[in-house]
Amino acid sequence: MRALKRLGQNFLVEPAVASYMTKLAEIDKSETVLEIGPGKGIITRQLAKKAKTVYAIEKDHRLARYLLGLPRNVELIWGDALKTEWPKTDKLVANLPFNISSKVVLRVQAPIKIAILGLQKEFAKRMIAKPGSSNYGRLSVTCNLLFDAELKKVFPSSVFEPRPEVELGIVKLVPKELPKNWDKLEIFIRDLFCYPGKNTDNALKLAGFDKLGIDKKVRELEPKELIEMWTQLSP
Repeated sequence: MRALKRLGQNFLVEPAVASYMTKLAEIDKSETVLEIGPGKGIITRQLAKKAKTVYAIEKDHRLARYLLGLPRNVELIWGDALKTEWPKTDKLVANLPFNISSKVVLRVQAPIKIAILGLQKEFAKRMIAKPGSSNYGRLSVTCNLLFDAELKKVFPSSVFEPRPEVELGIVKLVPKELPKNWDKLEIFIRDLFCYPGKNTDNALKLAGFDKLGIDKKVRELEPKELIEMWTQLSP
């Protein structure tokens, strides 16, 4: 079946990757697991062996012939994962369509205890980037504040069909408690990181905030510094 570029599809065909992701999730037989974009079900079948129930959200109805024969503890949910309400689950394990990675990552919150995600390697590196590095930006800060995040392993592009031009990074996320006033803090981080290479005071002025006398570039700011800044600037 032809993968659709508009859906960000690259079908996982390497069983070793599915086994690795399932093992990394440390699933107990009493737990429920959510999968987004099961594709042809290579990860889904591994999850079904370990979990009490697997909820799999799939948008592409062409995949029904691969998914309708899944084990009985798999519940298929046909729909768009960005618009569908996620069932409450203990864990999330998914090889995400590359074009929705950031939107899915930002929805990972409690009661999900662990998320094991297959992502484009460069995106994964941006998630865990440190202050001052070229990859450090809004995504890095957000992920640092929301998760304990680790890039666990990288697989070659040959694990996919069709084969993309990027490698696969497997990331483990453990959600933290949401920072206080997260909605407003997130907007502040977004506005400030429109100017990552500028001096912080200059960036604050451009973003419509008061200067705070901070003499370093925006991309050099630690996440905790951004929280302290927001605390000073918020009414």
